[in-house]
Amino acid sequence: MIESQRRLLSDRIRNQAYAEAIRRAVQPRKTRVADLGTGTGFLAILCERAGARSVWGCDGDAGVIKLARQTVKDNGATRIRLVHGHSTQLAPPEPVELVVSEILGHFACEEHLIESLVDARRWLAPGGRMIPAAVEQFLCPVTGATVQRGIDVFTDHQGVDLAAARAIALHNGYVRTLDPAELLDGGRAGQLIDRMVFPGDEPSRRHGKAAWTLPAGPVHGLCLWWDAELWDGIHLSTSPLQPSTHWEQIYLPLQQPLQAKAGDRLEADVRFDTRWDSGCAVQWAGKLLRGGKAVAAFSGDNRIGVMRG
Repeated sequence: MIESQRRLLSDRIRNQAYAEAIRRAVQPRKTRVADLGTGTGFLAILCERAGARSVWGCDGDAGVIKLARQTVKDNGATRIRLVHGHSTQLAPPEPVELVVSEILGHFACEEHLIESLVDARRWLAPGGRMIPAAVEQFLCPVTGATVQRGIDVFTDHQGVDLAAARAIALHNGYVRTLDPAELLDGGRAGQLIDRMVFPGDEPSRRHGKAAWTLPAGPVHGLCLWWDAELWDGIHLSTSPLQPSTHWEQIYLPLQQPLQAKAGDRLEADVRFDTRWDSGCAVQWAGKLLRGGKAVAAFSGDNRIGVMRG
């Protein structure tokens, strides 16, 4: 429990972005706040210090709530009430003007961001808002082989055929930090494939597409990252082109590299499913076109693997 909180609190970029968003969002003595997934109570305390009229927070981990209550006491915060339980089974004692949550993962929605914030709309007073206000997902081809070599280690093992293990490994999505030099056009070719707005009735099953005209050379996989607009003009990003945070990117490998010729077109299709009973399912597929005709295709489905390989 404490290790996950330590990693969050060690991220100065994250902390500063949330602090500034809260400072701008809270109207002193007026804004009532709900902190969904309060953790140590850090964001709840920032809300009180920004002048929130009241702060109600919840977390599903009993040990975390105990820690948060002690932290609130240690900081002399008197307008914060913390409750143990899952957010979907709870509600603040009165409607709030602001819901604050930091349940973003390496893959933006792996911690059920959509499901939790869609449900938490019932907590809002008319005109109420949320932090984050929007989350966008981006996709970019990976042209360098470094990450792929670290994953595809299933050949030349004393003559043992590990093809079955390799097939599973290369259907998995991996949390990795990718060097922009490994990406198409240094990462500047990243394309927006998905946008979520909160509060909103966002679906858990999502579908994004992108296409690129390629130079000659290989494509080994796809890089997925997100950008969260916490409040008007305040962003937090896992882009490899932005300062590093404790989050990393998601690498979606191909079973075999695509060997592109200059002018070839790469089309990619990514589907997401984060319904409560689906966990975090990501499927990716695509094809390489030359002169308008498909010359190669690929697909992957992390439901037979795990995101954290």
